[in-house]
Amino acid sequence: MGWACAAAGTPGMTISLQMRYHRPVPLRTPLRVHAQVTGAENRKISVAGSIATEEDPSTLLVAAGGIFVSPDPARARALFPSLRGT
Repeated sequence: MGWACAAAGTPGMTISLQMRYHRPVPLRTPLRVHAQVTGAENRKISVAGSIATEEDPSTLLVAAGGIFVSPDPARARALFPSLRGT
């Protein structure tokens, strides 16, 4: 979910993360992990995520929601030097 923030151009740090397991997550099974930014207000970024198996991507195993905070641009450059344009 942090990568979704960075990919959207607003790298951030987690301040809240909620996860709900709908089904067991199998071991040694390829997984499909999805995350997207769902909103932003000032420095707070809302992100939704999910996990499913690659074999059955329509069956939700885990749903997640998180709030991230984006540091000011100078601090972001120091914290995330590998990201360009921050």
